[in-house]
Amino acid sequence: MWVLIGVLILVTFIIILYFVIMIKLKKLSRKIFGTSDIGKVIQTGEFLDEETPKSLSSLDNLYLDQIKRDFPEMNINELKSLVETNIIECMDAIEEKNIKGLKTTNEKIRRYVLAKIRDLKDNHIEYKDIKFHKTVVSKYENKKGIATIYFGTAFEYFYKKNQGVFHKKQDRIITECIYVIDFEQVDSKIKSLGLNCPNCGAPIKALKYKKCSYCNSGVIDLVTRSFTINNMENR
Repeated sequence: MWVLIGVLILVTFIIILYFVIMIKLKKLSRKIFGTSDIGKVIQTGEFLDEETPKSLSSLDNLYLDQIKRDFPEMNINELKSLVETNIIECMDAIEEKNIKGLKTTNEKIRRYVLAKIRDLKDNHIEYKDIKFHKTVVSKYENKKGIATIYFGTAFEYFYKKNQGVFHKKQDRIITECIYVIDFEQVDSKIKSLGLNCPNCGAPIKALKYKKCSYCNSGVIDLVTRSFTINNMENR
């Protein structure tokens, strides 16, 4: 009997607490958003999340002059376009669940895509209407024989999983581009290079040998004549 009374008191307390919390939430919602409809506020928040591009820390003004001094022949806009093209190629590979369509042989980029494919498991995903908002320089380094530019890219797309409906998503990716200036200075313990031999596809484990340890093909020209995309990650 006393147990039943205790349960009833507890249930009554929970119900009263629920209504008190809801009343306070509605008052707060009305004060901040102009409506006491919590569901509408949630929908508005979801809408804003879908429509608001991801923020980027643009340091173009800080680094572009330095990059131009170090590489006067380089076209920064072409490199930004290369970064965006690489993102599309990776999304295509994720959608197809196959990395054969990737033009890059970079080991770290391929691992990034394979990890995304593994995360899908048995699910299938479809992308459409990819739109880039902006690609900016977020960081630049020139040390230990390697110049590195980090690009931040904000973009949006529609996606659906399996037979579901399309949803809009805002996304942001950081892409690392490298230029090997002096391979003899490169310390593999400091800088991880996801480079692969253009002839056999084997990972390039050390630049100091100048040739692929598997097929003996020359590899230095591959990484010293232009910027190469070396890594990417979602942030």
